[in-house]
Amino acid sequence: MPTTIVWFRQDLRVWDHEPLFRAARRGQVIPIYIFERSLLHHPEACAAQIEFILRCLYALDLDLQKLGGRLILRDGDPVEILPNLIAETQAEGIYAYTDCDRIYSRVRDAKVIKRLTERQMRIRWFDPPASIDDLIAYPKYRDRWYADMNSAITPSPEKVSVPEEVVSDRLPTLMELGHQPDQKFIPAAGTEPARILLKEFFETKAKSYYWQLSYPSAEATTGLSPYIKVGAISIRECVQYAKAFTKDPDPKIRLSSKQLISRLRWGSGFHQRFRYMPQLEVRSLYTVFDEDGWDFDPIHYQKWQQGMTGFPIIDAAARCLLATGGWKELNFRSRAIYSSFLSNLLGMDWRYGALHFMQHLIDGDCAIDHYQWAMQAGVTHCVDKSWTRIYNPGEAAIARCDPEAKFIKRWLPELADIPIEKLGGNLAAFGYPAPMLDYKQSRKERVKQLEKQRSIFREQKNVLPYLARMPDYPIPFPLSPEQIPNWLTEQNPPLFPHALDLESLDLEQAIKLRTWLVAHVEIQPHKANTLKPKNEPPSKAKSSRKAKQQPDSPFRQLSLFESM
Repeated sequence: MPTTIVWFRQDLRVWDHEPLFRAARRGQVIPIYIFERSLLHHPEACAAQIEFILRCLYALDLDLQKLGGRLILRDGDPVEILPNLIAETQAEGIYAYTDCDRIYSRVRDAKVIKRLTERQMRIRWFDPPASIDDLIAYPKYRDRWYADMNSAITPSPEKVSVPEEVVSDRLPTLMELGHQPDQKFIPAAGTEPARILLKEFFETKAKSYYWQLSYPSAEATTGLSPYIKVGAISIRECVQYAKAFTKDPDPKIRLSSKQLISRLRWGSGFHQRFRYMPQLEVRSLYTVFDEDGWDFDPIHYQKWQQGMTGFPIIDAAARCLLATGGWKELNFRSRAIYSSFLSNLLGMDWRYGALHFMQHLIDGDCAIDHYQWAMQAGVTHCVDKSWTRIYNPGEAAIARCDPEAKFIKRWLPELADIPIEKLGGNLAAFGYPAPMLDYKQSRKERVKQLEKQRSIFREQKNVLPYLARMPDYPIPFPLSPEQIPNWLTEQNPPLFPHALDLESLDLEQAIKLRTWLVAHVEIQPHKANTLKPKNEPPSKAKSSRKAKQQPDSPFRQLSLFESM
């Protein structure tokens, strides 16, 4: 009976898992997960997310046991472990999904391929749904995404037979992996808890999700983002479950289900951008932004991290992230406002913000978070855009996202007795830190800077000359050239899957790539709201306008720091 190794990475499930299903159908299976020190001690490693992964691995092992199998654990370098395991077990080869999560992952997989080839061993790669090698225009990718998501879900294997002689390491603790618990709440792990969240969302939240996404205190999100990140549930399963509600009799539920599906698609789109251009993990999209350099003030950075900026909506977001890992309450709008403050108003490199987020987000996803950080800094979707969304962190942000100050007062209890209408101003008289910057002046300086930088490439049909290239040594930020990690053993390391070779693209291909770097809907700057005391009635004109307002289009909200 043939034996196949199935290498689990970002796919910790037995349902909708094509490599596992195919391997089990052809014979015995060795399902393996390898703890890689280069990932565990990456500068952006998050202790809470690693703890969640440990619990998902425990749940995966239980699911495999129900099928007659078990999970095999190893600790070390896959380049050494996998060929040796093939030799020891006489396995025919390895099945695995491609992994474009980080540059490290692609360098590692290229090394695995090389080592296996040298030893005349085989590996078969499977692309996850809606992850493709060919360069196509974004509108065609959108069609491909829907086609892949509507295709049949791969069932779990009927049986998983693991050779008895293959021994597994025990599941380590977080501390044994070199991390300390940071007291964040860890959600229940595995596929079944993810399915319960999805079901509960449509039972209890779907009527309000579409309208409450911008309000962190509403906790309107599904809570699925940590599960999708580690692959405890597939995006396709989520899409097909949500699709059933797009024809619900309740129009509110129909809108919310379509919005959720759109957000899942946007998340896949960010991953596809990283498949094309992995350099976006460590560089801004256009070279001018990094060449001009960024400001960095360690004291201001620390105040931003700890929630001591003097702007309550920013400080509440900071403390929520540190305390919870952000997976439920720190929604996309809160993350956008918080990030815009660092890059646009303090003028700091967006990569410092992404670093802090990734170190604390339980749902941290390199492609989504890095690209969205760059987007909030104004350095991505700007080739055909003349304005920049820079959030006002004072009264306007509170009025728009936390008009009852529930989020602020939950995370800043020292402001519990401050009237809502005063929260957008200077609160130094109440013993709170004074605002650390002048919004209007900081915004003016940032807009002037962006206008100058963007003028170099704006409206260019061919943007290739202006795009960032992969560095010779793609060192994780913020490591210095003297801190090259041990997995970077050569200049311009081979990657698998391969990145786009920007130098070889012709004009037609350049135009296709450009479609990935622009906004596909017309979005105008948001009109600022104001805070009013609760007992102050709105004017007749405002009341009339409010009564006539229609729900915003689901395609107006492009800020997406989480998958849904």
